[in-house]
Amino acid sequence: MRRAIALALLLACGLAGLARAETPVLPPDQAALRDEMARIHAGHVDADALQRIDSDIAAMPAGAAHMGMATGAPYPSLKATQFTPAPAAQPPTSKWTRLASYAPDSPRADTAKADTPKAEVSKPDAPKAEAKPQRTYVGRETCESCHQQEATNWAHTIHAKVFQQNPRTELQAQNCEACHGPGSAHVEDPSDLTTIISFSKKSKTPVAEQNGQCLTCHAGGQRIFWHDSIHDSNQLGCADCHNPMTTFGARGLTARESINETCFQCHKAQHAEFARRSHMPLLEGKLSCTDCHNPHGSTTAPLLKADSVNEVCFTCHADKRGPFLFEHAPVRESCLNCHSPHGSNFENLLNAPRPVLCQQCHSQDGHPGSLLTAGNMARGPMPDPRLIATSCQTCHVNIHGSNSPSGARFER
Repeated sequence: MRRAIALALLLACGLAGLARAETPVLPPDQAALRDEMARIHAGHVDADALQRIDSDIAAMPAGAAHMGMATGAPYPSLKATQFTPAPAAQPPTSKWTRLASYAPDSPRADTAKADTPKAEVSKPDAPKAEAKPQRTYVGRETCESCHQQEATNWAHTIHAKVFQQNPRTELQAQNCEACHGPGSAHVEDPSDLTTIISFSKKSKTPVAEQNGQCLTCHAGGQRIFWHDSIHDSNQLGCADCHNPMTTFGARGLTARESINETCFQCHKAQHAEFARRSHMPLLEGKLSCTDCHNPHGSTTAPLLKADSVNEVCFTCHADKRGPFLFEHAPVRESCLNCHSPHGSNFENLLNAPRPVLCQQCHSQDGHPGSLLTAGNMARGPMPDPRLIATSCQTCHVNIHGSNSPSGARFER
């Protein structure tokens, strides 16, 4: 029994000595790596795991042990399932920090590089643009001290009543500067017209910026289609049609006494058409341009206030709207096929006299389309009974459409 115990002790001592003999002696850098790995996995790193760590370190090429760890390369034979989550990492030793700084891709290397002071390279100072001073509001009293006449005219406008008595926003409460912008720079140098927003054809302010000031309050509504409209595309400014500084017109602060006279500043041809023998009662004051057109923009080319010419005409000529049992095709297509909307030298705003107007579409073979000329009129050398009174409409009275069962020819 004693002999057996003695043999067992001898065997155990021999195995322990053999294990100590097999344990490699690590160089200083690799020993630091071994200690760091043990620290990372502190808590449940058994002897077998440490032995595998030592064997893997020994198998690495010389000088590459810390490089592989610093770059985050996976360790060859360690399994993540062998270790429990590590506690909060302790600050690394100064030696390990120095070694890790050799790895260019390591986050520690970035920190080390950032901490390394670099010699500052002197560079010539680049030319800097002079920053314009911030403009500030100076108040209505300051503006009126120079612009007394303008202030007197403006005091009677709707803008003055709103801005002074019931401003809706902080900008409107600035009175003059709500439209003209902050006036501090203009007060310092009144000769420089670029320091203030002015509204005139001689203004140094771009038209788009002028209109933008107006649209700050007047956006939407009838001006929803202003952008890219024909007037906007032609660089027309709000101040070309409106004068917000005084009251010339009855409504709209127009630049002339009426809406029609304001439009006639540019639309000379239409002004001449209204002077023809048969014309819309616009010059008599019973109609205005804005009854049919929206000068601030529309979905139609001539800035109509409706989707089509007929819809505009039907607002007054409702009896021509229909629906009819028998419809006249050119009438349904467009009123402009037969009528001139502004004025004509023929009755009822027609584009041509009857029967010439009718014969532009109807054939000239036999009745009713035989060619009739001015000589066939009632007072001509060869009067035709079909042209007595109202020409073709002597018989075809309901030329716009008929609801009579016998009105296929628009005779009833």
